[in-house]
Amino acid sequence: MPRKNRRAPDEGPQPLRMPQSAAPVSAMVPGFDVRRVSGDKPYVCPGCDLEIRASTWHYVVVPQEAPDDRRHWHQRCWEIELNRTRGRRRDP
Repeated sequence: MPRKNRRAPDEGPQPLRMPQSAAPVSAMVPGFDVRRVSGDKPYVCPGCDLEIRASTWHYVVVPQEAPDDRRHWHQRCWEIELNRTRGRRRDP
């Protein structure tokens, strides 16, 4: 006789998860809105000048004062840019 597939008993409420479109806190920069998106067309990453293929998860970085100047970045390219621009600063 075949076994019945039984569901595990309900373990209560699941912990809240961050929406998939939210960028991690480490990617956030004051003065910019950073979102994680999956586009429907290809874009060129300003960090490496390579194509971000359609339906690939990547970051959209939008300056708050100039929303028309938004740029699409590979996740790793954006991390490198953050290290280059803000991670190496030293206050005198």
